Amino acid sequence: METFFVVWNPMGGNPTMRHPLEISARREAERLARQNPGQDFFVLEALTVTAKNDVRTERLGEHELPF
Repeated sequence: METFFVVWNPMGGNPTMRHPLEISARREAERLARQNPGQDFFVLEALTVTAKNDVRTERLGEHELPF
C-alpha cells in the first residue's frame, strides 16, 4: 500500500478522494478554498495503517476438484 493525501475541511464531511501526489491534493485544497471563502482546507498525508485481523484463511497445498 502506498501513501496518499486527502483534503480535509473541519467544517465539512470526511474526505472522499485519495490523491496519490501532494501537489494534486494542494491544488484541490486551493480550488475548494476559492469556492468556500473563510473556510480552511488541510492537506493530510496518510503515514501508517493499522488493522486488527483475527480471521485468516489459507490454502494448504493444491487439491484436485472432485468433479
